[in-house]
Amino acid sequence: MPWIFSGFAVACLFGGCAPMPRGEFPLEQFDRQLAEQRQSPPALPEEGSAALLQPVPGGAPDQNGFAEEPRFDVAAKDTPAREFFMGLVEGTPYNMVVHPSVSGSISLDMKGVTIPEVMDVLRDVHGFQYQANRTGFQVMPDTLQTRIYHVDYLNLVRKGLSQTRVSSGQVSETAGSDEGSSGSDSRRRGREDGAAMVSGSRIDTESSADFWSELGLALRTMIGQDEGRRVVVQPQAGVVVVRALPEELRTIERYLSAIQGNLRRQVILEAKILEVELGDGYQAGINWTAMSGDVTVGQTRGDIFADNGMAEVVGSDGAAIASGLASGAFGGVFSAALNFKNFQAFIELLETQGDVQVLSSPRIATVNNQKAMIKVGSDEFFVTDVSSDTVTGTTTTTSPDITLTPFFSGIALDVTPQIDADGRVTLHIHPTVSEVTDQTKNITVAGQTQSLPLAFSTVRESDSIVSADSGQVVVIGGLMKDQVQKRDAGVPLLGRLPGIGSLFRQTQSVSRKSELVILLRPMVVEPGTWEQSLDASRQRFKSLGRDFDMQWRGGRFARPVQ
Repeated sequence: MPWIFSGFAVACLFGGCAPMPRGEFPLEQFDRQLAEQRQSPPALPEEGSAALLQPVPGGAPDQNGFAEEPRFDVAAKDTPAREFFMGLVEGTPYNMVVHPSVSGSISLDMKGVTIPEVMDVLRDVHGFQYQANRTGFQVMPDTLQTRIYHVDYLNLVRKGLSQTRVSSGQVSETAGSDEGSSGSDSRRRGREDGAAMVSGSRIDTESSADFWSELGLALRTMIGQDEGRRVVVQPQAGVVVVRALPEELRTIERYLSAIQGNLRRQVILEAKILEVELGDGYQAGINWTAMSGDVTVGQTRGDIFADNGMAEVVGSDGAAIASGLASGAFGGVFSAALNFKNFQAFIELLETQGDVQVLSSPRIATVNNQKAMIKVGSDEFFVTDVSSDTVTGTTTTTSPDITLTPFFSGIALDVTPQIDADGRVTLHIHPTVSEVTDQTKNITVAGQTQSLPLAFSTVRESDSIVSADSGQVVVIGGLMKDQVQKRDAGVPLLGRLPGIGSLFRQTQSVSRKSELVILLRPMVVEPGTWEQSLDASRQRFKSLGRDFDMQWRGGRFARPVQ
């Protein structure tokens, strides 16, 4: 048995040492799959093409489904409508069906036109409604008709709120206490009921998206409330049913086509949140004019609220020229549009003025006029309210009542984009970087002293509205922070001696000034945008591979053999 076990162990050992199949480097696999997706579909065999592409009598169909035909001149004066329509298609491959209730006369004189063009003019000028199909035309009376439209949109109501404020105090009314008899419960609240914050400055930005309710209201407004007109909106099925006159139905069709085109437009938002530890020559802040002509900078004035609700933006002197960016930021905080098309070029310029640390690189896609929010951090609970409960009975008992509130510590960014017809993007940007730490406070309540862990919050945030082209980088800067760090140095052991230890040690205060810079690049999604995004990811993978000088070998990373 020992020999059998040993043989089995040796067999397993050699099996474990067998060479693994050579793996494929992930970047090579990524390139191969991307190339396969870019390949055009295989060509159809000639016999299949011949069977599918049968010749169409009268020529190839145009965009309206009719065959191309020569243009002609047509003239009529007080011609009965039925006779005109029937004579219009005589000798052509078109069919014409006229509803019995269609009446009236037609007068026109047109040169170099086709039959579909004549029908369009008669509909727009004389009010003769028609429907076109692959065989011809059907002339219908101008009466109420019912149409069903399909609208693709989520059945939801979405609301957003962004607040930026500077609190300068609090106004409150303190609730009194009631003295009860033996066995009753009497409470004396230290809490300030009815407290209201007094803000030195405040910006509230609200957004609401109730698409289906707004759509139903708009359609009912367009067709009016005359007898017989109806609008039925079914969000769950994505269907809108409208009963109205043909001309009104065509207007509604154009309206639905326009809003669906705008609603489906998407934008990819790429952000870089940077912390720049300023060098010795830049303690006053980053020198933005040193960016040459590649950056367009606007600085907000001290007065936040102008007549239009935004802070005025003033161009800085030097090579940077103001572009009139609309901004709602606080004084001293600015927004700018960069002519750079990538982040790395701008980050390299920032590195000439200090040490750059990338705090976060969020990336998100959203549709037109919909708020997108990115939040990275943690929530910690801190004491925000302390009161006492006093119960009077045979004995008096006082117990504290503590209220805990979560405080967010981390990075939050919410952005709302609006895309115009030319592909330019207007952005509402609200970035927040907060750091919350413990700070112990001694509070006396009902004669009892308690040590409570309160929140000490350091917040850097801005609220601005900027406009940029697709792919253009938007920068938000001016969010500075100054920290003082104490460093102790001394002779070991001697520096700890009581009394004379201070002679053998020293304390040095080091001031560290940093500036928060937020880069944001909106990219409007067009045909090929996702493919460009894949190419950019591929280039980043290549750069990462060069930095680490790694190769994929045997299913694992290994350094190349020199």
